[in-house]
Amino acid sequence: MSLSTAMYSGLSGLNSYGEAMTVVGDNIANLNAVGFKYSSVHFEDLMAQLVSTGSGPGQVGRGSRISDISTVWAQGSLETSADDVDVAITGTGFLIVRDPLGGSLFYTRDGNFSLDKDGYLINAHGYRVQGKLIDPVSKTPTGVDTDITISQNYAAPRASSAVEMVLNLDANADPGAFYSTSLSLYDRLGNLRTLTTTFTKSADNTWTLSAALDGTDITALITDQGGGGPSDMVFDQNGTMVSGGLYAINLNAYNIGNVNLELRNTSGGSTTQYAASSVTNYASQDGYGPGFLQRISINNEGIITGHYSNGQIIPHYQLTLARFNAPGKLRREGSNLYTETQDSGVPLTGAPGNNGLGRINSNSLEQSNVDLGNEFVRMILYQRAFQANSRIITTTNNMMEEVLALKR
Repeated sequence: MSLSTAMYSGLSGLNSYGEAMTVVGDNIANLNAVGFKYSSVHFEDLMAQLVSTGSGPGQVGRGSRISDISTVWAQGSLETSADDVDVAITGTGFLIVRDPLGGSLFYTRDGNFSLDKDGYLINAHGYRVQGKLIDPVSKTPTGVDTDITISQNYAAPRASSAVEMVLNLDANADPGAFYSTSLSLYDRLGNLRTLTTTFTKSADNTWTLSAALDGTDITALITDQGGGGPSDMVFDQNGTMVSGGLYAINLNAYNIGNVNLELRNTSGGSTTQYAASSVTNYASQDGYGPGFLQRISINNEGIITGHYSNGQIIPHYQLTLARFNAPGKLRREGSNLYTETQDSGVPLTGAPGNNGLGRINSNSLEQSNVDLGNEFVRMILYQRAFQANSRIITTTNNMMEEVLALKR
């Protein structure tokens, strides 16, 4: 009886180390799989049986078996990617993707994403990445997680509402002399309109303002920002403007709206009257036309931002990350995907960097955390253990042959 028990003990070792070698093979096979986490094998002994000994009952083991195959969640190295929508997670957390056909949610560390023909952000298998829509007014994520889709529509134009200009008006100019300068404005549809302002010297240290829009005189539409006017621009003996220079132009009839024109205390300084040629030193306005999407970017907080040809940078979505109390109990589904199980617990979701969730690295991919050297060492150990267990079987077989030979 004891000989057969020894044979079955060796057989259990063969089975255990054979499965362990399968795990090592899977680890090595996924050496270059993005976001892959290697598995570690743990062994335990089988329950022992009682045998009679001179000092009373003793116990003899019945072999070994695999007690657990656990996933090791150590951070993989990051590799730079040329794709703007590739992301990697540093720290704890999973990206969330949804099967558009079945609606099931999957969790992954593989951030190799792309945009499909409909603008959805997807993984290699067409599963849609989940995130929260960013409110265009508050600029904060709102609502529930949803499929991330980047529209190729034009970014809306904005009508000009504020114009700043900093000039120098020639102090030596004779009364009646004038200086004209032009600036482009945008109407509500994004059309370019040309605003021409003319400054005429009416007396010493005093200049008056007139204006035209696309060649049409609009001086009658100009008032002081506080009402009345427009007041003349008056300078002191040092060439500093002491009054005037803050105007409002009612351009509603031109589909632009009210425009504030400021010539002093602007972000570029104030208009002066010095003994130098009249010149425009600074001019700006806050309108812009429609713009097409040029590229998208993702920052460390998972904010997905569109960069448009009109210079606008508009946040659209924020990636949602998930973490589990027992990530080792997640079910592997293949294709670098995991699903929730009863043992893993429900996911805690949130924005990157919050609640113990990891951070996002854009233009990066997390590589497999498999250490090839360690796997080769395990391969050697498992191979030798397998050989030793096979030797137990062959040795036991020889012993059984000796027993059978006793009756000859």
